Amino acid sequence: MNYSTFYFSGTGNTRWAVAEFTKRIQEQGHQAAQFSIDIGSQLSDEQIRAIVADADAIGFANPIYGGDIPPLMRAFLSRVVGLIGPLPSPKSTYVINTYGYVNAFGPTEMQTLLAGSGLTLTAYVNIQLCNNVTSSKPLDRARLAKRMDRGRQELQRLADCLIAGRKRIKGHGPQLLIGALIRKKVPEAIAKFYQTLGVDRARCTRCMVCIKNCPTGSIQLKGDKFVFSSGCTACMRCYNFCPTGAITIDGVVADPQKFPRYQGPEA
Repeated sequence: MNYSTFYFSGTGNTRWAVAEFTKRIQEQGHQAAQFSIDIGSQLSDEQIRAIVADADAIGFANPIYGGDIPPLMRAFLSRVVGLIGPLPSPKSTYVINTYGYVNAFGPTEMQTLLAGSGLTLTAYVNIQLCNNVTSSKPLDRARLAKRMDRGRQELQRLADCLIAGRKRIKGHGPQLLIGALIRKKVPEAIAKFYQTLGVDRARCTRCMVCIKNCPTGSIQLKGDKFVFSSGCTACMRCYNFCPTGAITIDGVVADPQKFPRYQGPEA
């Protein structure tokens, strides 16, 4: 069996989950591959069609932002559906969501996005790790370690179910009602998020890590000024991975010593 997962990861949670899932599939003697949908990966239409055609099951993995999937993944799903649908016969599809507080997106929303493609949702799981936005409290590594252990167990169950041909649909519950309300406001907030970003020239060393890491190519250096554009998907990579903490939000510099940046579950 061949399992291929398309994924988007902000600062590392989803990338970790997909790597753990891939390892578990391979350990059981099956093929597994993972494909980043970052703009830097430049997956062509032909590549996407070939990946879907060659796989026995297709996966999509992403973080949940405020009860919704990131705009980057939403656009990619629309692209995939347009490229492949409808398939001549249904193909098993699995979804891996990572989140910090609660996943209020849900399998029904995902099924709606896949409608007309021939991709049939057979598994939908949630992996709770931690929020990637810096807060005033230090990261609780002990709590994160426990969540990672639970995540590994869930990913093992996912792999076992897929290989055995069993469904595993998680994520139904009262939190979805909250998600329906949140999703009315989240798109507008994310669309405007780039307007809050800036660079503190005193801290910036022009290393260009922010530009190289941006998954949507939404940061440019024009003259002596960094310009953030509307393609931003609010993933926080530029903020969390800046070596000197030079990225500002609403013009504020958060001292990295007081507000450590989150750079993934294994950082």
